[in-house]
Amino acid sequence: MPRMPVWRTIYDTLRAEIVDGSFNAGDKLPTEKEFSDRFQVNRHTVRRALSELSQVGIISVRRGSGAYVSEGVLEYKIGRRVRFSQNVVDLGRTPSNRVVRSEFVKLEDRIAERMTLKPGRSVILLESIGEADGTPVCFSQQYFPADRFPDFPAVVEETQSISAAFKRYGVIDYVRAWTRIAAVAPSRTIAKKLQQPDNAPVLRAEALNRDMAGQPIEYGVTHFAGQRAALLVEDPERHEQALEV
Repeated sequence: MPRMPVWRTIYDTLRAEIVDGSFNAGDKLPTEKEFSDRFQVNRHTVRRALSELSQVGIISVRRGSGAYVSEGVLEYKIGRRVRFSQNVVDLGRTPSNRVVRSEFVKLEDRIAERMTLKPGRSVILLESIGEADGTPVCFSQQYFPADRFPDFPAVVEETQSISAAFKRYGVIDYVRAWTRIAAVAPSRTIAKKLQQPDNAPVLRAEALNRDMAGQPIEYGVTHFAGQRAALLVEDPERHEQALEV
């Protein structure tokens, strides 16, 4: 197995310290020289680790001032079983899933291909804002087969959880079939829903979930506030690696 780069070790160490509260939101981090002395490496190596932390929104670097911990970073795990509510609870925070729009729509070709369903089939489009302690973390646009999940928006509103809503329809467990992730500039609409500046980046995650029989039950596109969420990709052996974009 290739040896992990030194910058990555520093990256993982600082990320863990930020998540566990050793550094709080808004705190100014030590200088590159102080980190260089602490980890016994040159400043270039420290600078690479800080740059990677900045790219995923865990810290922000202010020219002439230094590096600061971004507000309320939530470390969101992406694996075969992705549950927003459980992710937030595991971090000791209170989750909520606020539905802002729901309607029946006909499945367009592009999304039908993603869901391996016939175009024109009736699906429920659900738009919601996932929050942690009342702060928006992500904005989701999700599609569910309407014939299988009637009244799904009302059930989600009641349970405040997609997983709990699925259980009402007999889907006790489900898995992530695939996820595509990219860093993008948000539209003004998405930035407003996430309560962030228009020029702040977001992480766009497109994904498909299937039930345990392999049937598609949900396709969605979720935009995560770049300064509030860090995505972790979990491999089949459950080793975690930081998402690099």
